Amino acid sequence: MRKIAANYIFPVSSTPLKNGIIVLDEKNYIVDIIDTKGEIKEIQNLEFYSGLIVPGFIDVFTLLNFSSFSKKDFENCLHANFGSALRENLLHKPTTPETIQRGINQLEAYGTVAAVDFYFKNTLVEQKQKSRITFSDINLSLRSSSLQIPSIGAQFKREESILLNRLILENRTDFKPLESEMNRYCVGTGSLGTHLKLSVFDELKALQGLLPEFTFWELIKWGTINGAKHLQIEKEFGSIEIGKKPGLNLLTNLDYPNQKFSANSELKVLV
Repeated sequence: MRKIAANYIFPVSSTPLKNGIIVLDEKNYIVDIIDTKGEIKEIQNLEFYSGLIVPGFIDVFTLLNFSSFSKKDFENCLHANFGSALRENLLHKPTTPETIQRGINQLEAYGTVAAVDFYFKNTLVEQKQKSRITFSDINLSLRSSSLQIPSIGAQFKREESILLNRLILENRTDFKPLESEMNRYCVGTGSLGTHLKLSVFDELKALQGLLPEFTFWELIKWGTINGAKHLQIEKEFGSIEIGKKPGLNLLTNLDYPNQKFSANSELKVLV
């Protein structure tokens, strides 16, 4: 059994635990979560980390096949029906198989445990199976993206998730998240043509700067449990609960007094 503790553990499904302990089995499933009431004691083989432990991140929008899909292409898709515009744009884009492994490597390195990948021809089966990422693939030949994008004057469909990242909010400066929609906001990256790094964590830090009224507690939910529910994989991912195998990320250099990410906030993958 592996026992991991930190200054704070944020299960996401419940309030943060000060000096909490997570117990994992040999397959990294959570078998126990110990609330020490803030008073941690010496335990044999206990790993203690300074920082905040959160579940692995969920990326609801990747384009591993299309590093040719640029920031400008993404922005053009924001000015129409997003799902249809994305499909039409990608139809005319060459695939770039030589960059696929690089994208997978980045997702793993930056603490992503599950991701959605959009494609027309799935040529990545073997590489995906060898990775530590759980992929939910969407064949755009059969259906378009159901993700909604904030747009001026548009009404969101109640049953669909809302995609957020820095590129979207830089183009939708009038957008203000609503309390009633907080469980529907999800975070996604894109392609290696839109992002230098496929990192949900970097997107959360960027969203903090664009939406300073929100705490990191709220933003972390967007990058974890909300995405897991969108993919219908919340029974295993998205929160730190007994019986789950969500992955564990350690976040450091946080602004605890103001409950904000800072420019110096960093991530370390623990599990």
